[in-house]
Amino acid sequence: MSADKPNIALVGPGRMGRGMAHCFAYAGHPVTIVDLKPRETADYARLETECRAEVEANLRFLASLDVLSETQVEPILSLIAFTGPDGADNVLAAADVIMEGVPETREAKASAFAEIGNMARPDAIVASTTSSMLVTELEELIAHPERFLNAHFLNPAYLIPLVEVSPSPTTDEAVTTRLMDLLTAIGKVPVRCAASPGYILPRLQSLLLSEAARMVHEGVASPEDIDKAIMNGFGPRYSTMGAVEFIDWGGVDIVYYAGHYLAKALDSPRHAPPPELDQMIAEGKKGMREGQGYYDFREMDVEAYQREKLSSLVHLLRYLDRIPKPGV
Repeated sequence: MSADKPNIALVGPGRMGRGMAHCFAYAGHPVTIVDLKPRETADYARLETECRAEVEANLRFLASLDVLSETQVEPILSLIAFTGPDGADNVLAAADVIMEGVPETREAKASAFAEIGNMARPDAIVASTTSSMLVTELEELIAHPERFLNAHFLNPAYLIPLVEVSPSPTTDEAVTTRLMDLLTAIGKVPVRCAASPGYILPRLQSLLLSEAARMVHEGVASPEDIDKAIMNGFGPRYSTMGAVEFIDWGGVDIVYYAGHYLAKALDSPRHAPPPELDQMIAEGKKGMREGQGYYDFREMDVEAYQREKLSSLVHLLRYLDRIPKPGV
């Protein structure tokens, strides 16, 4: 892999492939979208036009918001190439990193990985971007599974910083490090998670969305008021502080008692806190005020940390025009 700009191949010309092409080209990487599906020649030309038009539209949207200049749009687009099956072997053989983004069926994945395995160099990193399958389920489909892992981008991929990186026990640790370093270099925020259904964000999001819908149907609040509560409470809070961080901020014991209350009141075992919190409380690891919780605050300037967090929240609320004007 080149130390400067690794060569990127994206297998699959759909929304995710286009979003990733935007991300890598925007950071200055040569990138090729590879369509392995047999089509008529005219269909490849039409698909390439659609891919370029979508990336260009998103770049010009960002330019309209002064994220980049209009003069940078064409140079970014010039880094994106497109090929069908006829050129796939040369592109995949030259790629340092291959990202798979074909439809979410095992059949489509198996077909794509078979071709990638035949064409790619043994040392090339191969990553799926699946949002629903586990790396441990897919690794049997790829040659050299030690260089294989999952990298789950969130839509719209060109905007959302997070990428959930999920290696399997077979994945070479150096491969995970290389991919996470590459993602960081293009401006993404990679997080590592085990091969577990839902990864991190989709698993959390599933509970939030299901509970929001449930509250509407139970008559707890209107859709408008639930969304207003999310945008003015939940959203700002957790964009400046992580959920686990917030447990320590408020107190592990507070989460413990509140969770047990809701589990009983709503007859919902899923609201109950995990049993490991009992042990944390018994050990005095109740969060920031005790010096330890999930995080260790004993060597930290807690007052400076609190000020930094609250300052971030104030800046965000000011940008959102949610800070009220003084009445005097």
